[in-house]
Amino acid sequence: MPTETLSDFFRQKQSKSAAASTAIDWGQRRRELVEHLEELYKTIEQYLAQSIRERSVSVSYSTKPITEDHIGTYEVREMVLQVGDERVVFSPKGRNIAGVGGRVDLRGPLGERTLVVQDGKWSIIMSRTPTPKLVPLDPDSLLSALQGVMTL
Repeated sequence: MPTETLSDFFRQKQSKSAAASTAIDWGQRRRELVEHLEELYKTIEQYLAQSIRERSVSVSYSTKPITEDHIGTYEVREMVLQVGDERVVFSPKGRNIAGVGGRVDLRGPLGERTLVVQDGKWSIIMSRTPTPKLVPLDPDSLLSALQGVMTL
């Protein structure tokens, strides 16, 4: 029979949570994600530079709020690609994602792909089963991801 009560259990959890929360600089983590997002967008614009010059794709940005435990609510930019009448959005999901330093969902008419940042480098999750297959972001992997979410 347990000797601990629910009140004891929750008090211990709250105490541990408060201690962990003060040990982590959540503001710094938020700033890191914003920096990584800006680097991602700059990289994608470089990959698309010729298409942008040829006006076969246009790039715009909108802001969106993200609310995360410990970090709170903050605003980030979403990158929007317009190709003809099709729209593709790179939509950040947050910083506190298990095992990675941030996540962005690439959404298009045919579905979604996920980009993650680890150690300052962006990758695309090409498949999730049986284990996640991460491919470093480069022009070819970006093309493959876009082909997976856009109509032909």
